[in-house]
Formats: sequence, structure tokens, C-alpha cells
Amino acid sequence: MKKVINIALPLLSALVLMACVGEVKEKLKTAKEGVSNASTLVKEAQKASSRVEKLREAVPLTNEQLKAWLPENLDGMERTGFKVGQAGMYKVNSVEGTYKASEEKKKFNVMVIDGAGPTGSMMSASYGLLGNFEMESEDEYEHQQTVEVGGIKAQQTYKKKLNDTQLLFAYRERFLVTVNATDINVAETWELTEKLNLGALAELAE
Repeated sequence: MKKVINIALPLLSALVLMACVGEVKEKLKTAKEGVSNASTLVKEAQKASSRVEKLREAVPLTNEQLKAWLPENLDGMERTGFKVGQAGMYKVNSVEGTYKASEEKKKFNVMVIDGAGPTGSMMSASYGLLGNFEMESEDEYEHQQTVEVGGIKAQQTYKKKLNDTQLLFAYRERFLVTVNATDINVAETWELTEKLNLGALAELAE
């Protein structure tokens, strides 16, 4: 019995020590990630200030230009509605389109705000920071994370049980894009977003 105790005590002590070390490592890792994110945020904020000044003087696209860019069809999904003009109280030019697949629950909604002008430039800076703040969280209902797809950094949220996807990102440091896809998975949402041809919109602003 004494031998058992002599063996068990050091073993127990070792396990407790390992647990403590593991806990310390995890806390250090969390702290390091927090410092890294904070440093990234500061650096990106400094970069954003110069972009804000540039966009503040830029001329926003007109309603006619925004409407002409918005496709009438998107990969077989018909456009069932659109809005163009100033976005609510923010007084920035924007365009929104809704697409639906016939006889399906699928719905794709995209809203693009032109980040040019005094107010738009501030909004553009905030959207740009979203994509550079590395994060990830997941539970039984949704998975949210920072991703980079096709050179675009975005905040991506996927609702598992509903099969809904949301994307938030700044395109070419000017256009603020919000995508809400109903009954569409992450991969297909990105495919549809690519087919919007945001590059053509950016060319209008050059």
C-alpha cells in the first residue's frame, strides 16, 4: 500500500503541474492573439486614415451608373427587386439587388455602398478593418470567421441549420459589400458573389 502511495503522489503532482502548465500556455496564447489583433488594428487604422482622405475627395458613382452595373440575372436567378439611391440616414449612394431561383427557397441579396465622399469614406474605413481583424467562433447554430477568398478579406457567417450565409467586406478599399444568401452554402455564395463582377463597378470609379 505504501508503494502505491509513493508512486501515486508523484504521478498526481505531475498531472497537476501539467494541467497548470497547459492552462498557462492557453492564457499566454490568448493574450498573444489579443496583442496581435490589437497591433493589426492599429496598423490598419493608420493605413485607413490615408485612404479616408483620398476617398473623401472622390466623386460617388451616380444612380444611373450603379443601376446599369447591377445584373438583371445572376447564374440563372432572376432579379426580383432593386433599390438605388442614398442609403438611409447615411446619405451615401448605394445599390441593392435581390435574386431568387424559381421554385426554390434560394434567395441572394447584395447591397453595395459607394465609399466615396465625406460619410462614405468613414464607412469604407470601418468595413476595411473588419476583414483584417482575425477571428473565429462556432457553436451548434453558426460558424463565423475572417476569411480570404479570391483576394477578398471578409467577415463570413454561416448559419448551419438554416443553410444561410452572410459576407461583409470592402472591395478595392472603396465599395462596401453586404451579401445575404438564403438556403445557399458558403461555397455557392462566394461563386455568386464573384459572378456579380464587382471589378466592372470598380472600373466605373476610375
